[in-house]
Amino acid sequence: MSFSSIPTQGQFALITLALSALLMISSAPVTAGQTYSYTLPQQDYNQSRARNYKVYVPDNLTRPAPMVMALHGCKLTNDDVLNDWGLTAAADNYGFILVAPFITSYDGLRNENCWGFWFDHHRHEGAGEVEDLHQIAQAVEGNFSIDSNRRFITGLSSGGAMATVAAVAHNEYWAAAAPAAGLPYSEDAASVSLSGQCPGSATFHSVAQVASDMQNELDDTYPIPIMILQNKNDCTVIKTAADNTRDAHLMVFNDPAFDTPAEAKASATACAPFYQNNYSCQHTRYTEDGTLGGRSLVETVYLDGPLATPNTQDTNHGHYWVGGEEGNNGKWSVKTGPSYPDIIWDFFSRNSRDGAEPQGFPVITLIGDNPMTINIHTTFTDPGATAEDAEDGSLTVNANCSEVDTSATGSYSCTYLATDSDTNTTTKDRTVEVVDPNAPIETCEQATASPSGHISADRAYAGGSYTLRALTSGDEIDIGGSFDTWSSVTLHEGEPGLWYASEPAACSASGGGDNGDGDGDGDGDGGSGDFTCQNWNDTNLNHDISGRAYYALGYYTTGGDNTLGALSGTYTWVKETSEGFYEAGSCN
Repeated sequence: MSFSSIPTQGQFALITLALSALLMISSAPVTAGQTYSYTLPQQDYNQSRARNYKVYVPDNLTRPAPMVMALHGCKLTNDDVLNDWGLTAAADNYGFILVAPFITSYDGLRNENCWGFWFDHHRHEGAGEVEDLHQIAQAVEGNFSIDSNRRFITGLSSGGAMATVAAVAHNEYWAAAAPAAGLPYSEDAASVSLSGQCPGSATFHSVAQVASDMQNELDDTYPIPIMILQNKNDCTVIKTAADNTRDAHLMVFNDPAFDTPAEAKASATACAPFYQNNYSCQHTRYTEDGTLGGRSLVETVYLDGPLATPNTQDTNHGHYWVGGEEGNNGKWSVKTGPSYPDIIWDFFSRNSRDGAEPQGFPVITLIGDNPMTINIHTTFTDPGATAEDAEDGSLTVNANCSEVDTSATGSYSCTYLATDSDTNTTTKDRTVEVVDPNAPIETCEQATASPSGHISADRAYAGGSYTLRALTSGDEIDIGGSFDTWSSVTLHEGEPGLWYASEPAACSASGGGDNGDGDGDGDGDGGSGDFTCQNWNDTNLNHDISGRAYYALGYYTTGGDNTLGALSGTYTWVKETSEGFYEAGSCN
């Protein structure tokens, strides 16, 4: 990684150059851009703070380029936006500059890294967080060539709520907004369901009050378009928030004859594109005159999405960003579902401030799965791809899958290319995984670290009461305190990404590892192999009483000295691997 300096028009900037699309997205297009890191210094208006932000700039941009600002949600950072949301790939595909601010520091009582949409001093033009975001956008314009008619803002959760605040407070600046799981303007903290239960419950201001608060803040006549993305099953930000945002927006900006959803509704179609499952998503357009010929004022994307997500750090409350095939199953983000980056960009591309048609890069859509998995020694048939351009319509796609070799397992690529009449070229990759269905899936890798270190490496996660325990990602065994940075625990990888306190049976059967007993025979007995491993799942106190553990400012196994944690009532697994020798975990 190299560092260089770029003028910031009076702002201090540290610029990190990286091939970020390749680093962040495993199936990214061949074209990659650069990521620049900046800090906006604290400004002299009320409640301003220094804010870090990153700017992703694709290669071969048409200039001036559109700008999309994306705001992370609570417990997230701007790196999560860049890594997991599929927006860097969308920036490459569609030719926009992506800006990802980080809240950096904040006042008041709130969850980690929340934007303060419910604080009055952060939602009015000229002060607080909403003004800092405006200043960041202007700083980006000072460093890069930005189309002043195509400045857009989006975000998730508190970032979605803040995107709505920005659209109201600075509707003279932004061209359109797209909050995901956001909240109406001027709502307070009670509008978020914090019960931890499903379905969620919250209280809201009346639509009339929200509309009045918006009108008091607006200083421009521009009716800023808004796309509202909402999982109907979200238990943290419930669907009422999306409905009220829609209704207040129509009430404020539309003609009285079309200021309700029933009057302004122009169309309702299935959401497209999507990855693997559309979740019965409906894309509804509300226009200035209730017809398809009218300009969009509000569009809603409502999906019937699941509660559970693949990432163990999530709350499994249906509250997440959908990144599509170019996204990742990160914290509060999923791949499967209606592809937010593509859907949002389609909305943005139709809603410049001056109404001009977009000029950009072709959009390539892969047919079939990406990544695509096929068995070794079978025939590979490329499913193909399509390409569309705003000016030219359908385009020819040239595909190159020559490197795919079905005679050997491995990861291969197909590359697709399309060029429009302005010589704007888009490339996109499909990953083809050739696998042996008869090969063992366990990696049998081992890793030794403290419980905290395992959490940092995603081999374990913080769980239990008040997230004070470290639980393995594979078998959810308690391996110690989540705060423990001094103990040493060995974990074993089974299926890629799943780690176990005990060595998986397939690894032991193949002779892999020594099962932690140090004799290298894989049987875990620490001796001749005649001893049969026994295990118990009991409280730490009972382990202590039974002689399997002892207490020394925390519970440790007798003989093995493995930490079991500090709480006497916590249930943990303990195994006897040789006579009188106890270790944490369970027998295979």
